[in-house]
Amino acid sequence: MRWKARLMILAALSFIVAGWQRLVLYLVEEAFTVLLGIAVILTLAWIALTAFLLLWQGASLVFLQLKRIIRRGTSIGDRPLALHGQPSQIK
Repeated sequence: MRWKARLMILAALSFIVAGWQRLVLYLVEEAFTVLLGIAVILTLAWIALTAFLLLWQGASLVFLQLKRIIRRGTSIGDRPLALHGQPSQIK
């Protein structure tokens, strides 16, 4: 009779251990899935931020070039400033 009780305890422990191994495997799989999801979200955020900064810098350079082209075309930057009150120095 004692050996039946020991056998039942052994069987119960084996089911617990087998269930625990499945649970651990499931938890590892879930943890990996969560970490992979976080990595994907951070990667997409990094790509979006980088694209935004590059587009912003590109737009700034384009507007700077347009400003230079407009100044060169209208020659606004080449005119000397007039001195007020001294008309003899203006030629």
